[in-house]
Amino acid sequence: MSDELNDRMNDKPNDRASDRPGHDIAIVGMAGRFPGAADLDEYWNGLLAGRVAVARLSREELRAAGVPAADLADPAYVPARGLLAGPELFDAEFFGIPPREAALMDPQHRLLLETAWEALESGGLITDRPAGRVGVFAGSGFNYYLQQQVLADPELLAEQGLLSVVLANEKDHLAARIAYRLGLNGPAIGVQTACSTSLVAVHLACQSLRTGDSDLALAGGVDLEFPQQAGYRYEPKGIMSPDGACRPFDAAANGTVPGSGVGMVVLKRAADAVRDGDRVHALISGSAVNNDGAAKVGYTAPGAGGQVDVLTRAYAAAGVHPSTIGYLEAHGTATEVGDAIELSALREVFGDGRGTCSLGSVKANIGHLSAAAGVAGLIKAVLALRHRRIPPLAGLDRPRAELDDPASPFTVDRVAREWTAPAGRPRRAAVSSFGLGGTNVHVVLTEAPADPAPPTPTAPDVVLVSAPTEPALRSAAERLARHLADHPGLPLPDVALTTQQHRRHFAHRIAVAAPDAASAARALTGAPVRTALRRPEVVFLLPGQGAEAPGMAEWAYRRYPSFAADIDRGSELARHLLGVDLRDLLVGRDPEGLIHRTDLTQPALVLHEYALGRLLGSFGVRPAALLGHSVGEYAAACLAGELELADTLRLVAERGALMRRAPEGGMVVVLAAPDVVRGQLAGPDRLDIAAVNAPEVVVVSGPPDALTRLRARLDTAGIQHRVLPTERAFHSRMMAGAAAALDAVAATVEAKPGGIDVISTVSGRLLPAGGLRPAGYWAEQLRSPVRYQDAVVTAAARSRAVLVEVGPGSGLIGSARQIPEARRTPVVALQPRRGDLLSGLGALWASGVELDWAAVRAGTPAVRAPLPARPFAAARHWLDTPVAPAAPVPAPAPDPDPVPTGTEEDPTVQQIAEIWRSLLGVPTVGPDSDFFTLGGESLLFIRMIAQVQRRFGVPVRIADLAEAPTPRAIAAHVIGG
Repeated sequence: MSDELNDRMNDKPNDRASDRPGHDIAIVGMAGRFPGAADLDEYWNGLLAGRVAVARLSREELRAAGVPAADLADPAYVPARGLLAGPELFDAEFFGIPPREAALMDPQHRLLLETAWEALESGGLITDRPAGRVGVFAGSGFNYYLQQQVLADPELLAEQGLLSVVLANEKDHLAARIAYRLGLNGPAIGVQTACSTSLVAVHLACQSLRTGDSDLALAGGVDLEFPQQAGYRYEPKGIMSPDGACRPFDAAANGTVPGSGVGMVVLKRAADAVRDGDRVHALISGSAVNNDGAAKVGYTAPGAGGQVDVLTRAYAAAGVHPSTIGYLEAHGTATEVGDAIELSALREVFGDGRGTCSLGSVKANIGHLSAAAGVAGLIKAVLALRHRRIPPLAGLDRPRAELDDPASPFTVDRVAREWTAPAGRPRRAAVSSFGLGGTNVHVVLTEAPADPAPPTPTAPDVVLVSAPTEPALRSAAERLARHLADHPGLPLPDVALTTQQHRRHFAHRIAVAAPDAASAARALTGAPVRTALRRPEVVFLLPGQGAEAPGMAEWAYRRYPSFAADIDRGSELARHLLGVDLRDLLVGRDPEGLIHRTDLTQPALVLHEYALGRLLGSFGVRPAALLGHSVGEYAAACLAGELELADTLRLVAERGALMRRAPEGGMVVVLAAPDVVRGQLAGPDRLDIAAVNAPEVVVVSGPPDALTRLRARLDTAGIQHRVLPTERAFHSRMMAGAAAALDAVAATVEAKPGGIDVISTVSGRLLPAGGLRPAGYWAEQLRSPVRYQDAVVTAAARSRAVLVEVGPGSGLIGSARQIPEARRTPVVALQPRRGDLLSGLGALWASGVELDWAAVRAGTPAVRAPLPARPFAAARHWLDTPVAPAAPVPAPAPDPDPVPTGTEEDPTVQQIAEIWRSLLGVPTVGPDSDFFTLGGESLLFIRMIAQVQRRFGVPVRIADLAEAPTPRAIAAHVIGG
């Protein structure tokens, strides 16, 4: 390193990452799959243990993979490789890719697409909200699949066409496909620099962020050696190991071992990450890239001068001295020349030291991953910073002589150790990756600043899980449940925040409310699944007397200031009307049981339901209609804007007092149809049907002695019934006097047209839009039966209705479930138990009602939690090499295709559907299937139309079919000529 540069770096000792807010790049997400590791937790555990994941393949495995017998007999054949599990598996349906296209596609593209999703999801960055310009910088290894599987099938090439094969396999489309499938609109750039590809991608992504081309960037690479179950032939003086072991910086190092893997990181400007509350794994403080040029002995040889230059410029870009690096993830190919040149370059840049920097190379664990090697090393270094532990150099026997030099700044660790921070400075790491052909890159990392916020206290919350299909949802819920069970100390608000606001939400949903992570883990197992409606229409069901409970408003009152303000205001308005503070009943313990006194029950219920309805509004829930049962209809009128709260409470207080003063009576619920019940009512007994709540749930009101006689008749007839705990005969002729008096009071109240649809339980129908209730309505409502069943039928007639009981208990939705017309309509009890709104809110979301979860949490402190990514559905998408038959078997000549006529539409439709099945690889195509819904895209549509024209000899205009791309519509054009 030049003295000038050394002086400049010493004069600029930026030892805290926060000193460079405009320069540092935060790593805010990571994902990867490597030999012996399906995810980063397994990867880190293997690194800490010093585990070598390079597989030794048996002769049986090699034969099954098609390795020639001559190779197996060759003493130079080495049966070792770093294997990647399941490269033939891909969740094509999740990404909207037809099965045939998925099978045609380079598996490296598929692996990187899934890993890109997982990396974004790991950072809580896959949401339904735009994330700005998201760039993609990525590269892949050699496409063995194209060479050995795709091009080996001439029939497939003829069917799909060369352009389709190119689009599915060419490296040019790797990054762009990720951008397209994930909806990312930043730069999408393929990077190809051989072994340094993925770390060069990281460097370029950092540049894109600093220049503003990207607001967020994905960077990484993939390499899939194929066939996987195969070794390699050792060549003396070559770069491959003769014994299948990769020993970087070991005195016995003699070559590398090939491996397969995939990794991606998500990058963001550090200042933006802090602003957005991202979970920062580490900071990229600086990086540099160059090429050796011609200053080396050959094209594939490493160049010492190029490595010195790239390291020097990387530390200058980071503004730190190399002596501050505590761990260096080297390129470390374990070749004699490669290790010697790399150590020489490092020593020149670092100078003398006393073993302050630990040296490692992940190739000792997993082999050389070619295009994915750099990102594999980067992720290893980031994990070391995050966990503050330095993993061992796997398989180390005896370090090279250069490392035994007492003046060397480097050391190697045989076992994992704690990483002690230097006094007054953050931990720092660096990563090198050098490509065949001489493109070198070096990245300088700084540990993430410590979070000054205290740990989140645990508190009850709602955990959400969703997926595109029900089986995928069950798998995702099981994976999250296992994670929470394994990490019971995770603060539930952190878990909830992550699932609520930092995951994309799909149609199939589970929501569980729980007090802590361990309870959430148990609740997720077997939790009910709901399917979210698109643009649901919420109908509030507001219960009447009988649903009340002491303290029913306490939990919401303590948690939500807006709810408390509504309860306070209503209680003050009602105090002079009732002589009682309703807060003693709604929020207090109500030791005297006043909540069950009719004249207090009714205003308390109405106020509670009004406050709950407005609280839901603050969460973003806007009802399409309101339906009140008995006194609940007053809460509906108030929420609709027909009545002011003061007038509502005055009316309800008067109503309750009048009903309490009415003659003594009672009510009985009869579990029979209305006609059956009417047959049991004796004329002289003065009994009335007070409510029809469901086809076989009818309430009868009347005098106590008459009800006693009715019960005897019901017992004789074997009809089940039960007595309601009330001393008055509501909604019967015994309320006539109360109704007349209430009518006089109602006439003094100024009503206005409502702003929300209201379904009347007097008529069971929708009230006229924008109009006023007729004179005498409230008197009639008190005296008449509650036609709840009819009202629910009206509500359920809305095609996307969700019925939500806004009040204590679940009686109304229990009745709604018994109504045939509403059995397919989602129902939700907002407050199934006292002090529990969270489960109801979760059920609302699961039904498709989107909530403002920040408002629901009401300021509860929380940060994003590390949660597992949703599992992909493992389906095999792989082209098997076609096997030619031993001898051709002559087939009978097919009948000539019939000439389509106006009476032969069905055969034409069938032939077109067969073309679709072949092109798309889908098992089922119906006459009215939509080509694009099945996963087709424009290029494939053009190819399909071309095949139809060749098959039938009839010109078909593409423009004529764009609006209705179905086999039936295409057949109509063919038949019509």
